[in-house]
Amino acid sequence: MFSNRDPHIIVAVEVGTHKVCAAVAELSPDGSLMLLGVGESSASGVRKGEVIDFQLAQQSISQALLDAETKTEVQVQEVYLSLTGSHIESRSVMVRTGIEEDDHLITTDHVAELQDQAQHQVIPRDHAVIHELLQRYYSDHQTPCDDPVGLSSQILEGSYHLVYGLQTRLETTVRCIQELGIEVKSCALASYASAQAALTTARKKAGAVVIDMGAGVTDYLVYVDGAVELTGVLGVGGDHMTQDLSLGLKIPYARAEKLKIEHGDLAMDGFASDTTIELAREINFDERLIYREAMTEIMRVRQEEIMQLIEEDIRDRGLWPHITSGVYLTGGSSQVRGLEKLARQVFPVPAHLVNGCTLEGEQTYSQRPDLGTVLGLLRYAQQLELKNGRPRGWDKVRRSLRAVFESMRLF
Repeated sequence: MFSNRDPHIIVAVEVGTHKVCAAVAELSPDGSLMLLGVGESSASGVRKGEVIDFQLAQQSISQALLDAETKTEVQVQEVYLSLTGSHIESRSVMVRTGIEEDDHLITTDHVAELQDQAQHQVIPRDHAVIHELLQRYYSDHQTPCDDPVGLSSQILEGSYHLVYGLQTRLETTVRCIQELGIEVKSCALASYASAQAALTTARKKAGAVVIDMGAGVTDYLVYVDGAVELTGVLGVGGDHMTQDLSLGLKIPYARAEKLKIEHGDLAMDGFASDTTIELAREINFDERLIYREAMTEIMRVRQEEIMQLIEEDIRDRGLWPHITSGVYLTGGSSQVRGLEKLARQVFPVPAHLVNGCTLEGEQTYSQRPDLGTVLGLLRYAQQLELKNGRPRGWDKVRRSLRAVFESMRLF
């Protein structure tokens, strides 16, 4: 077994409501990424993507990491971590600096000054910044430019999308890993990680929406002209659909979950309105027949509500005219039948199901939408490693939580 402090090994961790995943990949000298394996465990002590029982959640994380180590023969010592939760907020800001030199030449120092201003924007008290994502630069007269260095201008402006959340809630998830003796190298918003798996550069440039449907939360993100324009987290997900079935059909929650997985459908295509499903007799549960139409209607109402909230948020910000690539649906709860058809009725652009993430190497996991976030997080880590290089000395210095959150500002 070898350590992932080896500069060629990357480990990504997602702590979900139902499952914890740890993906291990090798970064090749040519910059390509090869998946070695994914460790998984059932999640305990996690609700809506947030830790509510520290010990139980830590045990779940430990089990997933142990599974990953066993499958890949890598001793995990540092990880990249995805974050989510309905407490996470975002907004876009504009910062500017004057070019006072006689030649008005924009240098890397001017670009760094904009980045520093973005990092020090005022955010709500007790919150921590996860990302300040560059959207675009502007030279004189609001002329957009991708790389302003070398241009002549009297003013340089930059727009950034800030993502931040309650520091104590973010810290709790980080500490679950750190107190296992494992460093958290950097963190990423779950939907941003998912977008790296779901979207090509061309799709980002054309304008696209990524919706990551989890058990406890639904994360979404909007790209316009290659830049992140909107992020959001709704505190509803697949579990709420199960709860609706349990209440509406008056059956136990566990039976409702099984019914959803085995027979769940958001459309009645091919079925008569009086079609029934037989629920077999079990201990403390008598045999029952339920109407498929009733089940479908209950599930459809909940899922339609979630998508309408997203559609309205994007519409209120005037972004739909700039989205031509479409809506991309991923996550464990995106596997319910009829979802793509319903999405095409709700959204004013084409909707597509994302069937996993294509990586070189181990292909067992490549067609699983439920792994979209953790595999996308590997892509995010790949970008950071190639852009910034691997920090030196981190294996010799014990970093504080404050330093961890400062490291979130890398990308």
